[in-house]
Amino acid sequence: RTHYRQLPAVIVAPALGGIFTAWVLWRAVDTHYLLIGLAGVLSISVLRIGLYKWYQAEDADASLHPRWRFFAIATATVSGVIWGSAAIFLYPPLLPEYEVYMLVLLALIPVAPVAALAVYMPAFYAYYIPCIAPFIIMLGLQDNRAERMTALLLIMMMGATLTFANKYSAMLAEAIRLRLKLADKKEALEQSITVKTRFLAAASHDLRQPVHAMGLFIESLASSVRDIDSRRLLSQVTESVVTLRRMLDAMLDVSRLDAEVVETQRRSFRLNTLLIKLHHEYISLAEQKGLRFDCVDSRVVVNSDPVLLERILRNLLTNAIRYTRQGGIVLGCRRRGECVQVWVCDTGVGIPVSRQEEIFHEFTQLQNAERNPGYGLGLGLSIVKRLADLLKHKIQVRSREGTGSTFSIELPCSAERPQEMNLPAEEYPAACPEHRNLLILIIDDDKSIRLGMTALLESWKFKATSSATGHHALKKIRERGCVPDLVIIDYRLSQGETAPDVIARLKAELDDQIPFIIVTGDTAPDRIREAHYAGYLLLHKPVDPDRLKVCINALLDPAARVVAP
Repeated sequence: RTHYRQLPAVIVAPALGGIFTAWVLWRAVDTHYLLIGLAGVLSISVLRIGLYKWYQAEDADASLHPRWRFFAIATATVSGVIWGSAAIFLYPPLLPEYEVYMLVLLALIPVAPVAALAVYMPAFYAYYIPCIAPFIIMLGLQDNRAERMTALLLIMMMGATLTFANKYSAMLAEAIRLRLKLADKKEALEQSITVKTRFLAAASHDLRQPVHAMGLFIESLASSVRDIDSRRLLSQVTESVVTLRRMLDAMLDVSRLDAEVVETQRRSFRLNTLLIKLHHEYISLAEQKGLRFDCVDSRVVVNSDPVLLERILRNLLTNAIRYTRQGGIVLGCRRRGECVQVWVCDTGVGIPVSRQEEIFHEFTQLQNAERNPGYGLGLGLSIVKRLADLLKHKIQVRSREGTGSTFSIELPCSAERPQEMNLPAEEYPAACPEHRNLLILIIDDDKSIRLGMTALLESWKFKATSSATGHHALKKIRERGCVPDLVIIDYRLSQGETAPDVIARLKAELDDQIPFIIVTGDTAPDRIREAHYAGYLLLHKPVDPDRLKVCINALLDPAARVVAP
């Protein structure tokens, strides 16, 4: 295969060499033999063009057929004979001044295609020996001692050329073998990554279902628990569910980045607005651990996506507070030419120099040997790195073990007028309107989720009805004659049904203005892309009840405030 891939070089070079030689020697040799030789060289080139196109059209199995070896050896033999015949019919030239050119030609022609033909040694032998042997014989038969010495020199060069060609061929064969081995290992690694991704997606989906149902039950239970001990116990259970939810949300962030559905919206804004907001939110967490948290003011205007930049800085601040036992944290920035470096500096445990690249890998935690679930899954810095790459922002880390760490991200400054930032808040405490008495339809093939969602909605004074499939939901609506005011539907249902399919049927038979909320527990990149482009409000399991409440209020009351998750 490699031989035929290199045929273009073997086609062009001899043809050009033959034409140039004919032009140079036109008056120095018998033109009759010269034209026959040129015609032979050009004919072989044309034949090789046909073979090359034919080979390119063959499939992988047919390209290994023995006939291609025969064609390679046959064309190489004929080409070698044609060039070798030049020594018999054209040497010595009629004009002595052309003898130097002929000697150079005799030396170069045999070795010229060594790089192209030595990939398949039988073809190289078939060309080289009939090409150089006549030259050696003709020079050896001359009366001139210099020409006989040249023949001897060609014999030595022949041995060196054959040795080089064999070593080159062996080296190339080894390179091809290693390349194929590497390709096999790459394919195996890609399959392993695919299997791991599918396993994590399946495990994440299966785990999200009960956690989602648990959160719904706990929230609906909260309004009915009155005594202090029970509320304290419920609070501890809620905290555990929130920890689980944060872990699953981190895995979701990775899956969304894998699915390439995270969109950037770059604009110019005042960096200080974001820094002050984060300082106000995190100072209480730092003080709870006895840490000092300072923020350096700045007047600089930067160009970035404020929402994604906030996520990056939140992850860095969370890590800084988590791994700092004493001292403090500083959030600030420094102007560097046309850029500004935003940095988070702490006096924490620090990171060994040898492991500073490793911390950006997924599921890496250097300071959590006991696997404390409160420290997360080790995805924070991986998400930071991938978001920074998405925004094309350079991220750096400087750290000394036992002293602390400084993480910095480089942003481009902007001369444009800054826009107001509308960053999403972490919590939405909007109260649920009382006694709406509106009907919400739940479609989910998981019974526990249907029960939990029904209990939660009823605790919010809504009417709720549920179905396991789209067909059953339509049947129930027809029988009862009541159209729901809102539909909450799982993205993937049983028997291959998906939310967009069911929504299309509901809209065709009912009011086209019914609002929908799609809920999904899938974290596989393909599933996330499908759900993302469905065009409806999308929530990921386990859903935060407060966020669900705000989304419901916003869809039922256009005046309500909502931020899509």
